[in-house]
Amino acid sequence: MVSTTRHIVMTGATAGFGLFAAERLVAGGHRLTIGARNPGALPAALAGHVLAVPLDLDALANVRAFAAALGPDPIDTLVLNAGLQLARPATSSDGFERTFAVNHLAHFLLLALVKDRMAAGARVIFTGSGTHDPAEKTPVTPPIHADATLLAYPDRDPRRETRTRAACFRAYSSSKLCNIMTAREAARRYPALSVMSLDPGYVPHTGLARDNGKWIARAVGYILPLMMSSDRVSTIARSGQFLADLAAAPGYAGCHGDYWSVRGKHLVSIAPSALARDDEAAARLWDDSAKMLGTPT
Repeated sequence: MVSTTRHIVMTGATAGFGLFAAERLVAGGHRLTIGARNPGALPAALAGHVLAVPLDLDALANVRAFAAALGPDPIDTLVLNAGLQLARPATSSDGFERTFAVNHLAHFLLLALVKDRMAAGARVIFTGSGTHDPAEKTPVTPPIHADATLLAYPDRDPRRETRTRAACFRAYSSSKLCNIMTAREAARRYPALSVMSLDPGYVPHTGLARDNGKWIARAVGYILPLMMSSDRVSTIARSGQFLADLAAAPGYAGCHGDYWSVRGKHLVSIAPSALARDDEAAARLWDDSAKMLGTPT
């Protein structure tokens, strides 16, 4: 009898809907290896039930160390879920715009480092966001391109947003666009893998906006849902369960660049934005990111 237990490597497993997904995967008998800034201070639901390896996505050397520490065991699912949204511009320890570095470059690098250790038919899941699509008209400033160099060094971008809040929002939505494009391009370059991306909907109170400060983040968590279509607002439990399903449920095997979006109580496969469907731009993003990181294309 073939075992249905999966070895799942996951970022963003210690808070928000990522934590809920990790709890569900552990409850399902799967073996989790998670990246954590402080492996010694895990949420109670995970402590003693997962292997936690130090990981700070803000430093690419740390991503390389995390990949090396994973060991030789094949990976059945790679969940690239961690995310960052800033309240003020910042630079990563490697000199890149920090949102782009954490949300895109670090996950791109992690996939490049572990792809040869992925099991046959393994799954890769990128957490994207509906904010990547201008047609969704979210309160977040939408992206205008996925040029890796200009996103890494926004001061070079002649079309850069100059208002602080809007610039931080655009950095976030652009990084999510990159996640979705990378999923589509990875599916093309690595046909043996099952690659997909997830739009979890707007999920209040996950800690994503913690850089704004506790009280502002809490207020935003209550106000933003009132500004959005009700079917685009989700919960930690709902989006977490959907993420767990994508990681392990049999029905999601064999995805090939699919973009899954939470719509009300359902998870549906839809087309991402026109920008995300630009195959030439996705290939450039991939090649430019690889050159930036010194990884093979």
